[in-house]
Amino acid sequence: MAFLKRLLIQYNQLQKDPAPLCFAKPKDQDNDITHWTGYIDGPPQTPYAGGRFYLVIDFPPDYPFKAPRVQFTTPIYHPNISAKGEICLDILHSQWSPALSIRALLLSICSLLTDPNLDHGLNREALKCCEMDRKQFEETASQWTQKYASKQA
Repeated sequence: MAFLKRLLIQYNQLQKDPAPLCFAKPKDQDNDITHWTGYIDGPPQTPYAGGRFYLVIDFPPDYPFKAPRVQFTTPIYHPNISAKGEICLDILHSQWSPALSIRALLLSICSLLTDPNLDHGLNREALKCCEMDRKQFEETASQWTQKYASKQA
């Protein structure tokens, strides 16, 4: 039960001090505070600008000692995000710390959109394209953003 209280506290903190370009909340606060939905708006001056990328966050019973499971539901062309929406980010795996807040997690994912980690990729095609032809990578990522994540659609 302590982890449910912690989730509620973090949700209240996130409402008071929202992360720039990010939003997340429990899908059904009254019945299940462990399943959240949210989005990240594409950072300016990236191929993701103008897009809104939806995600789900599921908190395990041993949170905060175990990282939440975060997955994009909007298709996104990125070296560190798989076709299934899985995210390759150290703080979601080996570098997770119970001290990390949900706000910090959202900001880290947003930062990944600005600066892909080319040492660890889940999308091999996007990784190879980013390494070999950055301009082509950015064009493809921008096309995917317009096709799947446009806020104007």
